[in-house]
Amino acid sequence: MKDESRFILWRLLRRLNICRYWPQAVAADSGMALLMTLAAISFLVAVTVGLATSVNLQMQAARSLQISTRLDATLASGLALARAALYADQQQQQYDTLLDGWNNLDKEKLKKLAGDIDVDIHVGDMSGRIQINRLVLTKEDKKKGGPGLGRRAGGRNGGNGRQTNVEKLQRRLWLRFLLSGKFAVDGQEEAVALVDTLSDWLDEDDNERDHGAENGYYQSLPVPYRCRNGRLRYPEELLLVKGFTRKIVYGDKEHEGIIDYLTIYGQDGKININTAPAVVLQALTAGLDEEMVASLISFRQEKDNLIALKNPQWYRHAPDFPGDIILDAGLVTTKSSFFSVSITAGDNGWLRTGKGMLYRDPKTRQQDLLSWQVE
Repeated sequence: MKDESRFILWRLLRRLNICRYWPQAVAADSGMALLMTLAAISFLVAVTVGLATSVNLQMQAARSLQISTRLDATLASGLALARAALYADQQQQQYDTLLDGWNNLDKEKLKKLAGDIDVDIHVGDMSGRIQINRLVLTKEDKKKGGPGLGRRAGGRNGGNGRQTNVEKLQRRLWLRFLLSGKFAVDGQEEAVALVDTLSDWLDEDDNERDHGAENGYYQSLPVPYRCRNGRLRYPEELLLVKGFTRKIVYGDKEHEGIIDYLTIYGQDGKININTAPAVVLQALTAGLDEEMVASLISFRQEKDNLIALKNPQWYRHAPDFPGDIILDAGLVTTKSSFFSVSITAGDNGWLRTGKGMLYRDPKTRQQDLLSWQVE
């Protein structure tokens, strides 16, 4: 049928005396058909490739969502496990040490529970750190009164020229801490200036201490801002305080950073000597050297001494510890209320980290999750 149609067309072209163009017409018709065929094939290939790419991306997204969901679930389970360990520990004893279960979670058991997901749980005791906000008491704290809040007259210590016993203890603690030789603090004069500027940042008035700084200083900076005149909300805020450079806060190749030994949590100013790091222990009183501190750490690591660690004065029983060195009762405790929780979950190169802060009420034994962030 096709050949017959072409013959009729050829006879028509011959009568019109244009048969000589027949071969070109046939060739043009064939070329056009070929081009249209190639175009159709190209379109189908493009659609197929696009569809395959879309499906592949959707499969990857589904896989990512699946892994992410598993890792998030693992983080939530790890947090629940850490809270359970802290609760169980509080049921067993009313004091806290580094020998407790929350600090010694069995990694092998964790591996079995997590299956093919790698999980690491770390619980840290924030009560073994120096409480930044206790350096200066609020007006409300002073009105409440209580042990250690007795005043003494005289001296330039802020607006009313008075300083509580608690504040004196904390100020001396800070000076010994800054002058430990671990940090980039250049001598007594700089240490005093740092304590004064931090005290001015925390207090509720606008009266400068001898080496302090208030709004007048901060408003004169190229990029002005106001003095907090209140409690620090996060440790990194120290960078806003005059004199607290990144070198001091975070350290460098030669020095440690002070931020690892500080906390914004806690209101009593006391440090758990069962969990405090060496540099904080050494700052608790004058006369302590590294050898004495090492003796204390060695004593509290022995399981046989666990019961003794209940008493804040256990340090007196440490081997070779001088009998004439007494730690002020207003600075030491063996109980902890604030704990940091860091959990890492990994699966075939995927990694999720959760970090949070827990408060454990020493009386009601209830826990509050103060913060939780997943990265």
